[in-house]
Amino acid sequence: MEEDKGEPSDIIRYMEEFETTTENDELLRELGLLTDGEPLKKRRLPDYKTIQFFDYEQCFAFYSKRIMNIRQARIRGEIIVAKPVLLLSLIDGIGDNVFVDNEFGLTEWLEERYLMLMRKYISSSQFSNVTGIENPFWHLATDGFWSLQYRTEPPNGNSPSKRWLKDNVEFAYFDESLWILLQNKVWRTKLRDYIIEHKLTNGNWLGRLGVIASLLLVA
Repeated sequence: MEEDKGEPSDIIRYMEEFETTTENDELLRELGLLTDGEPLKKRRLPDYKTIQFFDYEQCFAFYSKRIMNIRQARIRGEIIVAKPVLLLSLIDGIGDNVFVDNEFGLTEWLEERYLMLMRKYISSSQFSNVTGIENPFWHLATDGFWSLQYRTEPPNGNSPSKRWLKDNVEFAYFDESLWILLQNKVWRTKLRDYIIEHKLTNGNWLGRLGVIASLLLVA
């Protein structure tokens, strides 16, 4: 009697269809996602999917460290939070199925989400003007996990305008291994919480809580 092997699992079928497009080969090999130089295709995994043999913990540790070390401008002693806010906006867009491929443009949805979160996290800022989305969208490319796909030669010198980025950048994209991590709802939420805790928690706000607590004790 011929053995019934059945249909391949969703994970196996998914991995068989997966092709490559990333330069981050070393990390992918460590995670078991790159063999014989085969690249990975940019595709969206449903939230409930987990890729076998993908080390989510190692990937999270690697990219949370990268995010912890992102370069942030400091003006009059205040750290500008535009980059972590952009990351939250991108993560929210992935969770809401606004971005189903590893390709991000300066869309109306992304800008509205970014501005909403910026107003939330700079509520106690000494500055009234919100940093434009073009600044973190451009400068995040210096932090080792976010890249821009240009239609033309990248500019030299000052940060380009939003109009220039829309006209001359085809899309931006994450490292493929980070993109895969963000397809899993549990790890996506964990990374979002990490960014809020480590990059957007206001120390002054915590200090004010201590003062309030002291006053309550006295009362």
